[in-house]
Amino acid sequence: MSTWKVGDIKISQILEMPVEPGELDGLIEEATPEAVRSIAWLYPDYANDAGQTLWSLHAYVVETPSHRVLVDAGCGNHKTIPLLPNWGGLDNPFLERLEEAGYRTEDIDYVLATHLHLDHVGWHTTLVDGTWRPTFPNARYTFVTDEFEYHKSLAEGAPASSDLAHAVVYAGADPDIHSQTRLVFAESIQPCMDAGLVDLVPSGHQVTPGVRYTATPGHTKGHHSVRLESGDQSALITGDFIHHPIQIARPAWSSRGDSDRELSARTRTGFLRSVSGTDMLILGTHFSGPSGGHVVPDGDGYRFQPVHATA
Repeated sequence: MSTWKVGDIKISQILEMPVEPGELDGLIEEATPEAVRSIAWLYPDYANDAGQTLWSLHAYVVETPSHRVLVDAGCGNHKTIPLLPNWGGLDNPFLERLEEAGYRTEDIDYVLATHLHLDHVGWHTTLVDGTWRPTFPNARYTFVTDEFEYHKSLAEGAPASSDLAHAVVYAGADPDIHSQTRLVFAESIQPCMDAGLVDLVPSGHQVTPGVRYTATPGHTKGHHSVRLESGDQSALITGDFIHHPIQIARPAWSSRGDSDRELSARTRTGFLRSVSGTDMLILGTHFSGPSGGHVVPDGDGYRFQPVHATA
């Protein structure tokens, strides 16, 4: 486990699992082995000698003086994931790691999702005696309304964007985005709604003092990162608007999973310009190795400078 401090806020990374090297090859089309090897600072934490990008699945617990907030809850165990078959039917000790970090499921006050993709909401529920039940019984599951409604419409059969129609790159995957979204709702979201634990909130909503949603659209229409502030210090949990550190070096390179690649690139480019050289702590939701760091100038662009956490 790694932790960081932002003023009075403690942030703990809870690992779900590292992604197998090569599994996400092609997700960022421009990230060919030659292109990856040309960015020396990616090694050894964010790329390997074969020129493959390295990834991780993890959540963050944000502990403020008053509340404990879980951000981006991974894939979860025993989920049905035809879009990414290797990520379905998992049996990972995520909840044990959460408890080792000092947090029982009943200790979590809020559960946030930067967006409602399968690998960000899975631990919202757990399978108990054949029934999906909310994992965090005392939490408010707090979703941005626009993001919720967008995915609800996909689950109900609304047309996917032209980008998503060609997004699938995974071996053995079922490309039916509507079917996968319906499964995500049925297994990871609807049980929380049925339990009366879901709150829909506007863009920019302050969840608790020091923790608020901030719009970072492009990966999904309603994608929101989570901004943390305490005193004169700040941090941002990215979600997938920065999918991999290579996009800090090459902000115009968008993911094939982005619903609007041009908007994603504009959002990323503007953000990196605004934070480069500042003390804002950037916490990547899929960054392998050290996942927290600063954006610093690097020639005409930027690089990610890790801030090594307390183990």
